[in-house]
Amino acid sequence: MTRPPFGQPPKVETQLSHWNDVIDSRLADNRPEDAVPLIRVILKSLPRHLSTYFRFLQVIWLTRRWQEGKDWALRLLNADPGSELAWAVLARGAESKGNLTLAQRYWTLALENAPYNRPIRQGLSRTLLRQKRPLMLTRPALATLYRMGGRWQKAIRVYEELTGEEPGRLDFQCNLLEAAWHGGQVDAALHQARFLVSLNPNLLLGWVVSDRIGDADDRALARAPLVAMDPDGEYAVNRFADRNASAQPASISVTPADAQQLRTLTDSTQ
Repeated sequence: MTRPPFGQPPKVETQLSHWNDVIDSRLADNRPEDAVPLIRVILKSLPRHLSTYFRFLQVIWLTRRWQEGKDWALRLLNADPGSELAWAVLARGAESKGNLTLAQRYWTLALENAPYNRPIRQGLSRTLLRQKRPLMLTRPALATLYRMGGRWQKAIRVYEELTGEEPGRLDFQCNLLEAAWHGGQVDAALHQARFLVSLNPNLLLGWVVSDRIGDADDRALARAPLVAMDPDGEYAVNRFADRNASAQPASISVTPADAQQLRTLTDSTQ
């Protein structure tokens, strides 16, 4: 137990992975409401933790509280502009308000980043059918298929075209960075990473790549944002296939009552 500052309650060090495991078990058991108090505990300690944003959006998806999800979707997209779950939550929110034009835009962005995702395909088809338009494979979706299949050079060629046409699309810019990084184009990837974090210092992938292939200055600059957004590397591993993410466990300081809540819930899942 950590000795607190004068007048403050004591704190207990707990493993972040333990909280994540219990939350994931609640989501898998279709008990999303049980996950919310645990999510809030993590966010008190790590207010920019991207994996917790993602899990909160999973709760929103299961509970269909679309309007509550808007803020969290935008927060995740600020760090990961290609998050299909975040775009899908925004799309359902727009649909719930009857704004089909905006919903279609969001569904399109979601599909461009996850062409195989069935709920996303269904969502876009639903909005397109009202306009009697067929679902079509677009160039961004094709580039994503190349990227998902590890066909890095093909992906790079398409993303270079797309970023030239729409340089403000940060999802294209990040996808180009991911393809260049995994495709072994070290100089191009590092240049792109530095460029992206200069545009938006919240872009996780830019810091991940800077930390993996940059120089000492790059790694020093990346340390604080990585600790804030992805201290255990979980998000980078799952989202960007970062095989070199730190295996060091991360911990969070919580109140004794919150620690007891975690122990009780852990025991109930075993």
